[in-house]
Amino acid sequence: MTRKEFAAVIQPLTEKLYSFAHALIPDDLQAEQLVIDSVNAYLLKDRKSILAKKPETMKKAQQLARRVILKNILRHMANIGCRRSLQLTNMRTVRATEFTSFYNLEPEARMILKLRYETQFTMEEVEEIMQLARYQVIEKIHNGRFLIVSDLSKGVSL
Repeated sequence: MTRKEFAAVIQPLTEKLYSFAHALIPDDLQAEQLVIDSVNAYLLKDRKSILAKKPETMKKAQQLARRVILKNILRHMANIGCRRSLQLTNMRTVRATEFTSFYNLEPEARMILKLRYETQFTMEEVEEIMQLARYQVIEKIHNGRFLIVSDLSKGVSL
């Protein structure tokens, strides 16, 4: 696969990648840098296997190839993003103006909720991307949803 062919495969995935990066880091510049770093990490780690692949000609095969590439890039983004999110939070450079209850969650919980509910990954795929056991994924989903609902209910006066 050439660079041009790889760019054609990854182009439709950019919106999902940027959306996922924003779930981790609400700052536009930092989220964009996270996407760039994740794609580069994927290319560096799996370079030989990517270059050895021939571009798929059938539409269904292309979709499967994109999904595999997306999961691999998201795995790198999860690793890099957790560290960067904690670092930026400690430096207090990231301030979420909207969706504060969502951004008050820990980075792993935000990523899991985003993967499960917005991008519609299965539990097995979320486990694979996040490299966590099923019980940890379920725990973070339930705790995250509970914290968001409780934060939202605090702000509503009845």
